[in-house]
Amino acid sequence: MYAVIKTGGKQYKVRVGETIDVEKLVAEQGAQVRLDQVLLAANDGAIAYGHPVIEGAAVTARVARQYKGPKLIVFRYKSKSRYRRRTGHRRQLTQLTIQTIEVPGWETATAPSAAAPASEGAPSAPESMGEGPPAGAAVEETGSVARARSQVSTWAWAVPESRPVPPATGSAAPPDDVLPPINPAAQVDEVGGGALEPPPGAAFEEPPQGLPGQGSA
Repeated sequence: MYAVIKTGGKQYKVRVGETIDVEKLVAEQGAQVRLDQVLLAANDGAIAYGHPVIEGAAVTARVARQYKGPKLIVFRYKSKSRYRRRTGHRRQLTQLTIQTIEVPGWETATAPSAAAPASEGAPSAPESMGEGPPAGAAVEETGSVARARSQVSTWAWAVPESRPVPPATGSAAPPDDVLPPINPAAQVDEVGGGALEPPPGAAFEEPPQGLPGQGSA
């Protein structure tokens, strides 16, 4: 169902629940206004015409807000006379929300009512059953985690990749994968299937150039 109304010297096609902007009406925000200049109404193929308005028909609307429209520039110019005039203009508008359309002999069209908000004093399901942490605790935990992550990222950038690892202190045994240093003065002799190593401080002797029992070439 829709209707064509007249207000402020203009005509508007309206439906229930729609919002329109009309020339300023003297009414407070949130007030109800009744527009009785209905020129035409239509509902499921049935059309009612007015001469010029439909007797007894009216549209009820609620004032959503009072505001000013966009600024328009008015510039007046006359050639060869140095006449220049520049002014601005903003329309005073009223925003209306259509609530009902009443036409004699027809069923009144009414906007659907909004769902009733939940009562403020009723506790939510998790709080009433004692489940879930309070809202403040969740915010604090999130903030601490964010701060910890920022510190870790800062430390990771501050530590160079080639930083040497300090040697272990104390009398801990060396790991298995670390080989002992090689002593070039050690002599190995195969005697009875075992390896012999000279005592610490022994001199290292060079082996002879030739084999025993052979002369020089």
